[in-house]
Amino acid sequence: MTMSVRFRLVMQCGVVTATALVVGCGSTSDITDRIAGHRASPFALFGRTDMRAGMRYETLREAAKKESVRQYECLPLWAKAQRCSVVIESGALIAIVDSSGRVIRLLATTDPMLRGADMHGQLLLRDVVRDTRMAWDSVGALHRNDGDPLAPELFWLDRTQRWSGTLWYSRAHRADVPAASSAATDAELAMTLPESIGVTDSPAYALFWQLHPAPREVRRIVPVAPPPVPPSADDILTMLRSDLRALTIAEEETVHRAGAYETHLDHLNLAPSPGVRVELLHATVDGWSAMATHAGLPGMSCVVYAGDVATPPATRKSGRRGIAGEVACDRL
Repeated sequence: MTMSVRFRLVMQCGVVTATALVVGCGSTSDITDRIAGHRASPFALFGRTDMRAGMRYETLREAAKKESVRQYECLPLWAKAQRCSVVIESGALIAIVDSSGRVIRLLATTDPMLRGADMHGQLLLRDVVRDTRMAWDSVGALHRNDGDPLAPELFWLDRTQRWSGTLWYSRAHRADVPAASSAATDAELAMTLPESIGVTDSPAYALFWQLHPAPREVRRIVPVAPPPVPPSADDILTMLRSDLRALTIAEEETVHRAGAYETHLDHLNLAPSPGVRVELLHATVDGWSAMATHAGLPGMSCVVYAGDVATPPATRKSGRRGIAGEVACDRL
């Protein structure tokens, strides 16, 4: 959904103003949910009634089909949940979808280029953030979290304490902010573009993280003990696939925690299987691709990617490509 209009706020079923959220038509399933008593968040992204926590993922997917040539790509998470993302003009939309198909968090990340040299884009985004804050002020109470002075948060809670809207900021990369800086003033935040904007079903999202599998003390990519003799071709392919799956899981954990993919492989603390070489072919905060090879299979490889990449990677021998999150390998 380019929402390419750089935050086009005119909708098919209603129009957003700077001070209030409108009620749009919604999908048939959303109307059925309301009749059955299922609620959606009073906080909306960009003032759009089809971009809220608590709604069905299919509503987001249908909107993308109508508005954009880009479509959501989903990766599986724990507890049968999914992380679905689509590139928009300002950055990316990321939806965490639970096992029932409901969106428990919808996050819009902003492109670093937009926060850098694109002055026109910055002015448009400032207007959107201002209108969003005014709309959220009308339905919830504003709070602030300065637990990390270099990463302050502004968040709004509705009266039920279930729904929240959040603006995340980062001062870590600003040259004028020393490492020991105190918390940013309200006036400074008002003039700063957020790294991301999100709406959340707080209890559902907390439960989602409680179901996260316990991390291993040492994250090693060793699917089976190395055999005493040189591994067979099948063994090597198994190791290549396993290492790339472990990389995918580590990147997804990073984007959930930090809102951006890791661009340096050594920061993920992964140990490849014996003889396997894993390299990032393309890596930005919005997407990445990787290839795994082994000297025992010369000229062959496995590849995988996630997020926004210019060109999905292809294997060396037969040029095979997979969909986002799928490991594709040359055939023996």
